[in-house]
Amino acid sequence: MKTVDQVVSQWTEEERENLKELIEECRERERALIENSRVRKENLTGFMDSLLSLFSVSHELKEKTEKLGDDLMGIYLHLYNKKMPSS
Repeated sequence: MKTVDQVVSQWTEEERENLKELIEECRERERALIENSRVRKENLTGFMDSLLSLFSVSHELKEKTEKLGDDLMGIYLHLYNKKMPSS
């Protein structure tokens, strides 16, 4: 994609003078677009890092929950055949 200056460089001096205000407005917009693109890229990278972290923590939580369930079932089966003392 060509920049504003690359496009304007192909114009005559008269065209540049006649469209001077429009050229400056386009340059400002181009600068804003470049900055917005940079910020968007940073935000997307941060979002992806957060998403990967969330996935990792979710997987870890799932494993620990399954282990807790297995441990509880083991305790239940261990106590199931034992006679409970009366209160």
